[in-house]
Amino acid sequence: MLARKDVRLIHRINLYLFRQILTAFLFSGVAVSVVVLFTQSFRMLSFVIDNASSMAVFFQLMGLMLPTFLPLILPLSLGIAVLFIYHKNAVDSEIVVMRAAGISPLRLAVPAMAVAALTLVMGILLTLWLTPAANRALVSLQYQVRDAYSAVMIRPGAFNDLAEGLTFYARRRTGNGGLEDILVHDVRIPARPVTIMAKNGLFSVEEGRPQVVVFEGRRQEGDVASGRLQQLDFDRYVLDLHLLKSDKDTRQPAPRELSMGQLFKAQADLGSSSARGKVLAEIHQRLAGPFLALTFALMGVTVVLIGDFNRRGMTKRVFVAATSIVVVQAAMIGLVAQINKLPWMAVLLYGLIFMPLLLCLFLLRQPFLPSFSFKKRKGGA
Repeated sequence: MLARKDVRLIHRINLYLFRQILTAFLFSGVAVSVVVLFTQSFRMLSFVIDNASSMAVFFQLMGLMLPTFLPLILPLSLGIAVLFIYHKNAVDSEIVVMRAAGISPLRLAVPAMAVAALTLVMGILLTLWLTPAANRALVSLQYQVRDAYSAVMIRPGAFNDLAEGLTFYARRRTGNGGLEDILVHDVRIPARPVTIMAKNGLFSVEEGRPQVVVFEGRRQEGDVASGRLQQLDFDRYVLDLHLLKSDKDTRQPAPRELSMGQLFKAQADLGSSSARGKVLAEIHQRLAGPFLALTFALMGVTVVLIGDFNRRGMTKRVFVAATSIVVVQAAMIGLVAQINKLPWMAVLLYGLIFMPLLLCLFLLRQPFLPSFSFKKRKGGA
């Protein structure tokens, strides 16, 4: 049984390592998140510009996108942080001193497992509730931006493709929301193209159907088969834009937008094997993914603690650990994709996550840890 002073010593060492790991984890998590957000910002910015939306919408989209990839970033960031902190302490001989004080490798791994447990809880909250809600809000906002038909109309002096075969042009927009010098070219019915020219007009939505009311103009309709052209001068004409109406009310939400309860219900109700496969893959990804935090943390700890110490560094072991983490992450993504077609591969998914975890716990519990075959450099500690 440990003496009270030994318990206090272990507690202080655990707290010391815990603070270091948590700080490194937060730093690496923020850094990786910024990089991912930066890469995604170009796509979101292009979407906002194409739909003539505002920068406020852009920042909303980016904010909603963050929780969608955090479940992948958090375990990787934790693995990087744990590997960095334990390697740093080993190079500085602090791990050697702790081991010389009689602290076992399993006890030295407790701080990493504590941070991993917090990350696991955070990952569960994300995958089961926050991430699906963020995906739903993100898709809903994207449809709202696409359905903001009036935003498309405020780009004067440009030919706007409102839909396939429908082009709208207005020279300028007046202060009261009107449009001047309008040209509409409609080839949605290729056999009967229509061109409408008007001096001014107004955009409106009647009973949920977008339309443009134009005044003092001319409508020309051609007949491709006969080559005839019909013209009509009008004082007022209504151009119905119902084809621009999105199908968000009737579309089936993607599995990533569904809550866990909805996923299990969809799994039972769906008749298509392909659709059931996608739902099943989403369920297993949400259930298994958060446990990568424990696996990656223990992989980082074990690789540093089970070999000989060298103050000059453990480059080979760090490389092995980093490569193993990346391979496990990539293999998980690949297995999730395969579950769509082969549901039995879910067993491999859980084995991929939990087998390294159990192996690391087994190695850390050994009284005499096996050493890596990497030889120490001359003069190394």
